[in-house]
Amino acid sequence: MKLAIIYGDVSTKHQLIMERAEDIFDSVLAVPVDGLKLVHGEEQKVLYKDIDLTDYDAVYLRTDDRDMLFAEHLVEILNEEDVVTQAENDTYSYESNKFYSMKVLAENGINVPNSVYTLSPDVAVKAAERLGYPVIMKTVKGVGGEGVMRASSENELKPVMDTMKSFEQEICLQEFKEHDGTDTRVIVINGHVIGYSRSNAGDDWRSNISAGGERVEANLSQKMVEDALTAARATGFDICGCDVIGDEEHGTSILEINGSFGLSEEMNELIGEDVVLSLVERMHERALENSRKEE
Repeated sequence: MKLAIIYGDVSTKHQLIMERAEDIFDSVLAVPVDGLKLVHGEEQKVLYKDIDLTDYDAVYLRTDDRDMLFAEHLVEILNEEDVVTQAENDTYSYESNKFYSMKVLAENGINVPNSVYTLSPDVAVKAAERLGYPVIMKTVKGVGGEGVMRASSENELKPVMDTMKSFEQEICLQEFKEHDGTDTRVIVINGHVIGYSRSNAGDDWRSNISAGGERVEANLSQKMVEDALTAARATGFDICGCDVIGDEEHGTSILEINGSFGLSEEMNELIGEDVVLSLVERMHERALENSRKEE
């Protein structure tokens, strides 16, 4: 069994996956996404140097929003060539656009922030009045809390929107959900759901670890578990992370779904489970199932 791990510029934890995978797979290869070449012709190929990843049993993608257009084509070729990935063909088209992913989740009965998608500063101002201040502004592509801003008034919103328009940035405008700088990262590995909370005790309202947040133990409610499983199914992820705010008493909302969620030994200790190993075992399990079908 051969596993390839494709990683982007911001990925620093694919080494953890390699360490676990080397004890389970016969061969493990780490591949930078910018070293890949997709070939269409009589045969479809995904080439890294002279290695064709369509000959591998499984490929795990750890790309970010900057690579999503490429990832959309990449995962489609791999799936069509019967290589196991953690996503369906359309999955990365959902994940790469924050408004699109919110639309898909809402259509599947999941509570998400009210959202507006626009390029127009004037439309954004009118939309913010309906949503109510403060509002969240998100570039549709971003990672680790980058491209996420908050505006408390039209005077704060309009200049940012004007700047975004000048850079031809698409904007997803959302209502702000109070969460005291704390959210919960719910991880789905097939039907297995685990998670931890992230809290920022400083002035930054974002709870992303990269934005200064810290991991703390989480008490996952049944609603969080059910919503995370629904979100994974709706977007076609077999393995993913969902960012959730709220609680059982006041209701919960999913803010984002992420196919390349953070991994660390600290996270494993906090959860009390080797999440990285579970991820690798799931990829290996599916690769074995796939090989048996071909026999």
